[in-house]
Amino acid sequence: MVHIINKDEFLADLQEFLNDKEAIELDINESNEYLVNDKHQADYFIKLSKQCQEEIDQVTEYIEEERKRYLALLDDYLNEQIRTIENRKKFYDDALEAYIHRELDGTNKRSMKLPHGTIALKKQQPHYTYAEADIVEWAQDFYPDLVKTTIPEPKVSIDKKKLKDAGTIMDGLLYIDGVEVPGVQVELKDDAFSIK
Repeated sequence: MVHIINKDEFLADLQEFLNDKEAIELDINESNEYLVNDKHQADYFIKLSKQCQEEIDQVTEYIEEERKRYLALLDDYLNEQIRTIENRKKFYDDALEAYIHRELDGTNKRSMKLPHGTIALKKQQPHYTYAEADIVEWAQDFYPDLVKTTIPEPKVSIDKKKLKDAGTIMDGLLYIDGVEVPGVQVELKDDAFSIK
């Protein structure tokens, strides 16, 4: 049967053996009043001190690597747990949103108070995309009150608030008095659902 020798254990045992022999050779005895009595003993203690520092550095490096590894594992575990809980929460939120849409459809109500909280739908503002030059050119001819000029540098632009107030949204476009406003596209957004 072949006996396999662990390299690290072998080197540690060899180092311990050499240290013991060197301590005997240098007559280092812990019962002496002074452990270090000459330059050879002092040099030996320097060597031992440096070996201890190397061990400290090795242990520190190993522990830091293990800490990073465990932290990465904990982060993975945390993310997995959160993802599972978020999926469960989304399931409940989606069910509640479908419920409030059914319950409030055809009413002017926007929320429902329940014992554990309130569920609500909030209207979202449409998103407008403007081609400013096209709108200004059109408005100067047909609706000059929608055009504004800034001072001191004269810059002609459209008063977007007045434009929105005067217009009506149909099929993603803006109309004033039944006439399509060129250069404006409108994206309607679904109501925002919330739980409080």
